[in-house]
Amino acid sequence: MPSFFQIVAHTPLWVWPLMAFVLWLGWWGLQPRVVPPRRFIILPLVGLATSLAGVAQSAQPGLAAASCAVALLAALPLGHAIGRRREARVLDDGRLEIAGGRFMLGFGLSIFAARYALGVLFGVMPALKAEPLWIGLSGGVGGIVAGIGLG
Repeated sequence: MPSFFQIVAHTPLWVWPLMAFVLWLGWWGLQPRVVPPRRFIILPLVGLATSLAGVAQSAQPGLAAASCAVALLAALPLGHAIGRRREARVLDDGRLEIAGGRFMLGFGLSIFAARYALGVLFGVMPALKAEPLWIGLSGGVGGIVAGIGLG
């Protein structure tokens, strides 16, 4: 089993700017702001697109798609409940004034950590990519991400 240092040293360089971007988005989410409503759909669509890309790249796309769909449907109510808790006010020009919160930071870091952990696991033990349990788990993680975001 590789050490923590070996894992970090063999992590592709593009991962670190991605982590910095996730941290920046989370910091931005802590601040109250005024945004157009269409901006709220960008992050959920990115989550859905990455989940579908993971399904398409799976060794068993049917199993991954089924797992993703079940997890997405299960996570939709949770995402909806989280979204309804955030204070928002519609301004006269149609934009939304929303309160800051820790959700974006926590959610973004959770997604990053789960994807990173799966990437490390599949890098260390590539045979797991073909195991039905891990295919379903990977698809389910993508479904949860997309479901909470879309909810």
